[in-house]
Amino acid sequence: MKVEELSQYGKTLSGLPKEVMKKQMVIVFREIRTKFGLLGILPFFVKVLLEQRALKKNYPEAYQETLKLSEDAAKEIPMLIAMFNIIARKEGRENAYEFVKGIFQKVAVYSMPAMYQIDDLVKCEGDPFENFVKFTVAWFEAMNEEGTWKVDEMKEEKDKLTFTVTECTNCTLGEAYDCPEIAKLGCDHDLAGYPVILDRVNAEFRRPHAIAKGDEYCDFQFYRKGTAPDTEHLNK
Repeated sequence: MKVEELSQYGKTLSGLPKEVMKKQMVIVFREIRTKFGLLGILPFFVKVLLEQRALKKNYPEAYQETLKLSEDAAKEIPMLIAMFNIIARKEGRENAYEFVKGIFQKVAVYSMPAMYQIDDLVKCEGDPFENFVKFTVAWFEAMNEEGTWKVDEMKEEKDKLTFTVTECTNCTLGEAYDCPEIAKLGCDHDLAGYPVILDRVNAEFRRPHAIAKGDEYCDFQFYRKGTAPDTEHLNK
């Protein structure tokens, strides 16, 4: 099978398998139970529901922009912001961010391999790194077309693929909902998720700049393993 024949090839994040979505919900539930205890789960979810309603009422334009992405986004993003806001009021914004970040990074261990159909991708005809590059290009182009981010430049070189992103909807929505911290969660997801799959496709990941973390652009750099600079510790 060719990499172009994979069902997720050229698709956005909305097409993740149902089993992955269920696993993500299990992780969210487990983390909330750990933090609030069994007796605290129901009150917390009631607060989340009420907070989501308040977000839709108080930020109607932001919610409409979320709907434009997808119905899944219109459910998930307000839920995450609601969770963040509830915890932030009690424990401060930094603690709220660290809690939600922890959830995202645990989810990434399952979602990143699913996004790339990694078990199938590594069996495709041809070089695994080149197939990874093809899949990544198709994914970024689909996300660009959807409007999740704006890819200003894409450059393919020998053993390297680079994308420069100049606009990110996560950042736009974070500002629109008065919750800029939420924009960083996608970056945190990448930092936890890519290490799970990179060895299998003979690749390395570098991203020294990220809009959500204070830079003017994001620069996604994918190298063939063994050719990347020793700068992984600078990834954002």
